[in-house]
Amino acid sequence: MLEDGKVRAVSVTITLPADADGETRLRLPAEWGGGERLWRFLQDPAVTGGQLSKSDEKTWVITSKPRAPLTVRYRVVSAYDGPPPPDGPNYGQPIIGPDGFYLIGHTIFATPEGRETDQARFAWDAAGSSLRLATDLSPLETAPASIERLGPSVLMAYPDLVEARRDVSGAPLTVAMRGQFSFTAEAFADMAARSIGAVRAFWGDGKAPFLITLAGQPAPQGWTSYRGTGLDDAFAVISTQNTKLEDYRLFLTHEYLHTWNAERLGGAIEGPREPAGYWFSEGFTDYYARRLALRSGLVDLETFAAAWNEALEAYATSSAIGANNDQIIARFWSDKAVQKLPYQRGAQLAVLMDSRLKAKGGLDRVMLAMRDQAARRRGANRRIPAPEAVVPVARNLTGVDLAPEIDRFVTRGERILLPPGAFGGCLTVETLTRPTYWLGLDLTETGKGRMIAGVDPAGPAYTAGLRNGMKYLGRQGGKPGDSTVEIGLAIEENGKPRLVRFLPKGPGEVTVQRIKVPTTLTPDARTACVKAVAG
Repeated sequence: MLEDGKVRAVSVTITLPADADGETRLRLPAEWGGGERLWRFLQDPAVTGGQLSKSDEKTWVITSKPRAPLTVRYRVVSAYDGPPPPDGPNYGQPIIGPDGFYLIGHTIFATPEGRETDQARFAWDAAGSSLRLATDLSPLETAPASIERLGPSVLMAYPDLVEARRDVSGAPLTVAMRGQFSFTAEAFADMAARSIGAVRAFWGDGKAPFLITLAGQPAPQGWTSYRGTGLDDAFAVISTQNTKLEDYRLFLTHEYLHTWNAERLGGAIEGPREPAGYWFSEGFTDYYARRLALRSGLVDLETFAAAWNEALEAYATSSAIGANNDQIIARFWSDKAVQKLPYQRGAQLAVLMDSRLKAKGGLDRVMLAMRDQAARRRGANRRIPAPEAVVPVARNLTGVDLAPEIDRFVTRGERILLPPGAFGGCLTVETLTRPTYWLGLDLTETGKGRMIAGVDPAGPAYTAGLRNGMKYLGRQGGKPGDSTVEIGLAIEENGKPRLVRFLPKGPGEVTVQRIKVPTTLTPDARTACVKAVAG
């Protein structure tokens, strides 16, 4: 819907027969992907063939003659007055205007209640605009499919949208990109094809069309951000335009692995206890993203180790490191440290399990067996969620009981320390102890007020000469969580800038683990190491 040449809204028209009793209930989008009360963005509904009323905010009710032909029209408006913020929940809310739109099906489609087996078609009309649409709903233009296909879909339309196509394992991959990046759509497609090919090679299936949409955002100074959400046959990404091509490698691999984990392995735990299984669906996915990227040559040993070291550092310095699984369930959506813990903990647990299963074919064998079991049980009255299936599958397949590890490190939340040879090959795990990280001031309030705040007289900031009320100019250097890296805080003193440097050492100690790669490896030794580590 255009106004003065600008995209102001997206019009949706639904045609369908009324229910047999003459009351057709349309369920509106509610919560998804960080967005709440999504029905707010579906406006001005109009019905031909029946009378429209609202039973509540989430439902439109149409009364008509039984099986009467109905046409429902409404418009979807943007959730934002301007561009969405680079750290906003961009996938949970519609992004519309002024040049185009970026939408997820879960956020825009009203669907009839109780008719999940209905078949749906899809059509697109550019309404005289120059918009080019990329969507994984295109196949529904010629062949109807389940109405449930509408939700996990992406629709991106801009006049300057660029596409690139690749063949991956006999199936088409389409990349649709919009924005001024330092790389081309062709280069992004090459990298994505390698990532997807590595995952498909592991599972031995997944030969279906796949779409990746990438929308660029201007980058605030000093800010880099990339966020994505995996859908059934697509992956939607929004990124600041300063993001480097190599930053997407593990990110894309992780998200494409979600095509299998957890849905094709038995699914997630349903209901409010869903976060109880994130150690498997997210942590194991992190583990395999790094391992398969190394196995395929998408990353080298140094990049593999760097990704692990970042995760091990974050785990060791996490304020939630000791949270048990019940605490994760209770605090997952309100505590950022708790949100990250299942990723960190689950990836390390996968390393431990792979070591225990090495003589029996490793963790790979168990994961493939879980996929096969889930496929056999498809349509059964009760499915076994993937996090609950791993123990019985491993026990039946290998005779190894993994339940004690899950009880210790997931249920009870014990600290994980990897053994030195956990990764095999030429890699070793080092365990280091250092002082806890403590600035001795409130950096958040300091940044907000541009004045030094919250200085503790017993802390390192006070010892370095910082005092409450000093004018704050900015931070230089430092590494959050690492007390061995000097931080610099710039202040203004007597009208002149001055940089105060100090080590952010606290009174306690923290134990941190790191993966070490030998500094000198012959080509043959490097090849042997990769094979041993990646499988």
